[in-house]
Amino acid sequence: MLRRLLFPIAGIGLSLFTIACGGGAQTTPPQTAADAEANPDTNPEAPKKSAKRPPPMDPSLGRDKEHPVPRCGPVDSYAFVSEYTCKDGSQPLGADPRKGQQARSGNVGANHTGHIIDRYVVECPDGEVEIFVDMYGCPAAEERLDQMREAENPFGPPGEALPRPRLLAIAAVFKKMSQAPLSEASREHLGNAVEWASESPDIDVRLCPWFRDYIDGPNAKSHSGPATILLGYTILGVAAHLIENPRADSTTAQVEGLRMAIRVYRQMRDDGAFRPVPVLEQLDKVESEGKLAGWFAKNTNCSP
Repeated sequence: MLRRLLFPIAGIGLSLFTIACGGGAQTTPPQTAADAEANPDTNPEAPKKSAKRPPPMDPSLGRDKEHPVPRCGPVDSYAFVSEYTCKDGSQPLGADPRKGQQARSGNVGANHTGHIIDRYVVECPDGEVEIFVDMYGCPAAEERLDQMREAENPFGPPGEALPRPRLLAIAAVFKKMSQAPLSEASREHLGNAVEWASESPDIDVRLCPWFRDYIDGPNAKSHSGPATILLGYTILGVAAHLIENPRADSTTAQVEGLRMAIRVYRQMRDDGAFRPVPVLEQLDKVESEGKLAGWFAKNTNCSP
């Protein structure tokens, strides 16, 4: 929980862990390192199909998030989906793993196993078919997932005071994350970074209530994927500015946090991970024209 924000956000770390990995219908699939290894266009040595795939499964699997088809990594997942046979006997994807990869619409977050579940859509003659796939559904893939989860948190335990050189290094990491928000490292560590920034005794991260609702509106039942991810990067932008400018006032820090979030939005929109959002399109234009500070002072009621 972000105990020092001017509005409460409970459980944001968990939300970011799920959504920053691509969860929810708000995002389209970014290419991970595993995807790059699996893609014949970027890796000539990538196999067309996995050599050792799990045996055929119960046909009832794959119909929802809680009962996905277990597969063994991205290559096997793409190959499995590419071989899907419609009711009329046709195979729309022609058993081509690259078309299987293109059929991935995103992911739907974690299910009861803690695995992030991918959603694929195959166009059959009688309509769309959804296929839910667990790419960590074999021992080797699950072991790799465990290793990723056990990777060292680069920010250290939250709540510990740190020497200034270490703080400056963390601020640099935050900026690098914002420059590559779709990278595996950025998505893996966004939740940890937000938790560290909100609990650090060395900085005082504050956001005014405007940030809570400006993307989804005041009556949203829950925050969308873009809103949650961009809120996280706003917090990191505020934290980085306060680290580098210890005497900065809260309003200036919030402007810099919003600037980081807008630039992340711009990258993720251009890469197809976010759909255009009207308020963010407006802010993108304002920021590009160098007028963000004036706009923020006039439109947010965030002044002290």
